[in-house]
Amino acid sequence: MNNAKINTFITGLLFLTVPLGASVLTSGCEYKPISELSAEDGIVRLRELNQEESWERLIQEIDEYRSRFPYSQYAAEADLMQANAYFRTSRHPEAIASYDDFLRRNPNHKQADLALFRIAKSYDAQCPEEPEREQATTQKAIEKYAELSSRFPKSEFSSESKERSATLRQRVAEHHLFIGNFYWKKSLYHAALSRYLLILNRFNDLPQVKVAALVRASESYLRLAEELEKNPNSDAVSYFRGQTPAQLKERSAELAKKKQDLLGTIPQSKTSEVSEG
Repeated sequence: MNNAKINTFITGLLFLTVPLGASVLTSGCEYKPISELSAEDGIVRLRELNQEESWERLIQEIDEYRSRFPYSQYAAEADLMQANAYFRTSRHPEAIASYDDFLRRNPNHKQADLALFRIAKSYDAQCPEEPEREQATTQKAIEKYAELSSRFPKSEFSSESKERSATLRQRVAEHHLFIGNFYWKKSLYHAALSRYLLILNRFNDLPQVKVAALVRASESYLRLAEELEKNPNSDAVSYFRGQTPAQLKERSAELAKKKQDLLGTIPQSKTSEVSEG
């Protein structure tokens, strides 16, 4: 191997083994760490990495840039690029934290709606699809989608936000129905009733789930009335001791009527799908 080829080979090895950010001589050009660049040259490099979709390297370089130029006129752009990089690599907790910081520093930025939308999307991506699982993250996603629609009604992301919010609300409602039915099967009618009434109060726009909640809520009142008649001092009806069995039966009849009225507005096949749970 001649000297020229040996030199080329050694240079290539150096480039591969030198850590990110260190100075490397390649073809006569010096690669400087971003901390040695000006704010202007630094943002140019960050834009190039963003264009190349070199997400991990971009995240690291922005950390250095933020440390070197905390008050740069390009700080907001760098912060948003880093949040986007976290989002692109599905690092959702980091994306949420980064977009939150970006919005806190730049509440009126022209891309504030994008940041808020991607916070919602990051929560959405972590939501369990099974209604029986805890839906706290789902509720956070719903809240962020609602915030976007409220703050930026003309945003290009508003339509998708409303669609996703409707889907997630259905899931949360079905989660409460699942919990209610769990208590029902354990004959814990007061605990079950509290979930069914929550559905009726918060999810009036979801008729299928509402019908299922009305059915079981009505039956819960009847079971509690029967228990109150048998044993007025039972712990199972402690919450209703100030009421009479007749009052509980009256409430049951009111909910049964609401169920019948609502059944006439939606296809029977769809109501049965939910109520069977």
